[in-house]
Amino acid sequence: MNYTTAIFLINKNVRAVMCNYEPDAPGKTAMFTMFKTLDATIREGDFVIVPTNTRHNMTVSKVMETDVDVDFDSGASVGWIISKIDRSTYEVTLSQEGDAITVIKSAEKTKKRNELAAALLADSAGALKALPITTVSGDSPLPSAPEAE
Repeated sequence: MNYTTAIFLINKNVRAVMCNYEPDAPGKTAMFTMFKTLDATIREGDFVIVPTNTRHNMTVSKVMETDVDVDFDSGASVGWIISKIDRSTYEVTLSQEGDAITVIKSAEKTKKRNELAAALLADSAGALKALPITTVSGDSPLPSAPEAE
């Protein structure tokens, strides 16, 4: 008997979950490993921390299938999922950073545009005003110089 699967026989709340360590890569066969958990919230697509023999004796794996059948005759050891990863705070932080970067880029663009307009008006406003392309549909030929801050 595989003693790492015995818990499935004595506790009906233990779930068998199939996980994948490696994302699918061209020419590489996906490797799936079964783990057990008491966490009823784990769903397909979740990321979980599982025990390994590498690094800190744990790594991240992706849940590919839940509540799978257990082969009690298999000799493969079935370990416990350490924890489900909650990415919600991380995703909110990434979104907020993206919003901040958008504002910063807009401010940089506005600053550069204002600095260039001021330089053009100070250096060659007369020459630019004489060009036909600076007047469109009777508009003023050039914007007024931005106010000094």
